[in-house]
Amino acid sequence: MRAAAIRGFLRRGFLLSLTLLLLGAAGCHMETTSSSSTPVSSSASPSPTPSATPAPTPVAEEKISGMLLDFSDVLFTIRTDDEEEYTFYIGGITITGLPGIYIGDRFTISYTGELDSEKPTQIVKVSAVEKIEEAEESDSIPLAWKDNGVFASCYSKAYVALQSLSVEEKVGQLLLGRVPESQAGSDVVTYHLGGYVTFGRDYEEKTRWQVQNMIQGWQSAAQIPLLIAVDEEGGDVVRISSNSNLRGVPFRSPQLLFSMGGMGMIRSDAKEKAQLLGDLGVNVNLAPVADVSTDPNDFIYSRSFGQGAEETAEYVVTAMEQFQKQKISAVLKHFPGYGSNSDTHAGASIDKRTLAELKNRDLVPFQQGIDEGAYAIMVSHNTVTCMDEKLPASLSPAVHKYLRENMGFTGIIMTDDLSMEAIAGQDFGLEHDVYVQAVLAGNDVILCSNYQTAYQSILDAVNDGTISEERLNRSVFRILSWKCMLNLM
Repeated sequence: MRAAAIRGFLRRGFLLSLTLLLLGAAGCHMETTSSSSTPVSSSASPSPTPSATPAPTPVAEEKISGMLLDFSDVLFTIRTDDEEEYTFYIGGITITGLPGIYIGDRFTISYTGELDSEKPTQIVKVSAVEKIEEAEESDSIPLAWKDNGVFASCYSKAYVALQSLSVEEKVGQLLLGRVPESQAGSDVVTYHLGGYVTFGRDYEEKTRWQVQNMIQGWQSAAQIPLLIAVDEEGGDVVRISSNSNLRGVPFRSPQLLFSMGGMGMIRSDAKEKAQLLGDLGVNVNLAPVADVSTDPNDFIYSRSFGQGAEETAEYVVTAMEQFQKQKISAVLKHFPGYGSNSDTHAGASIDKRTLAELKNRDLVPFQQGIDEGAYAIMVSHNTVTCMDEKLPASLSPAVHKYLRENMGFTGIIMTDDLSMEAIAGQDFGLEHDVYVQAVLAGNDVILCSNYQTAYQSILDAVNDGTISEERLNRSVFRILSWKCMLNLM
């Protein structure tokens, strides 16, 4: 039933019914109405009177309440409050008229016979349906997870979906892999990938229809809908709009847009980006750049807003809101801020600024984004010594703890690409490899090119107890909630 519960999310048109008929197999009586308009004649020849027989003993009915986990035309499965799961057979019941009931809803059914978790139990009727909750949190969600966070409206359905996944499927959900040159569709199945991050080569010379067809092919292969991500920042980094088949000219940099038309131009540009990405099938933009930089000599300057902390915060929120209004997730990057640090694509970068300096400048746009409902934040590979003297931010538990506890972030934390030289080219003296360390540090999503190795490494760490299943479940719960917020589930 693992993947079936996820697929059940997509069958939201399912209607249970109101006219409750008793099953013949249960020996229960049911009044019916003839479909003929001709009344039964009172002068008809009487039937022979049968010999008297004892009235059948009424079948005892029991009631049970639970949360819907999965359903089909004749079977559905619930979990009761004591964490038991039962499947019920509803064949033979003809009912119409009830409002839709979806996975995650709680209700009461009537049945006969003994409950058996190994085989379906016969339902006599679905009576007095109690829609106790719909799209609300389940009482079975661990108390520590009920944080009233940015994805709270999706917690109930994400928690139900989580219960249906195997350990292998959960591990795969952590991975946002770079699209391979071949076998992208089959790898989605083999590694149960949470999604793909796309680059310029994936769009090069393709028409809009070809891109749509390519992405839809990946989605069709996946049993759990995929996150499809791209870096479409504008200016220097334009993976999609660099293809003139997809947009006449590449998206402009935020600095140029602001000089042309202020925040109004930023807003309209972000809206158009979101529309284009959504039309193609892309649902995550690894933007906006929230780094504060005003020095043209900084590595990150040309990709940044080029203004001070407060102005950058306004830019970040303006762009983020336009994406998220159209169910495209923004990802604020690169926490806790590049500043004047060197390019982590090329090697290690050490940031020796004080925490006070970061709080008064670089953390301001991130905090504003969090306060306004940011869905996701990418953590950089800079080693920020005021938070952790040894490990880069992406691998540091201290950095993640600060983002969660001090800044109150409840959404998705993801790494920058772990194949970059600031990670792949360094020896941190870790007890575990970088993929396992990234999970232990607190990342929910691991962005990596070598997802095959990452998958096996993390799976082994879960199986040997290095990564607890509770730790794994917590991140997958967030990821499924994120996907629900993007209307993927």
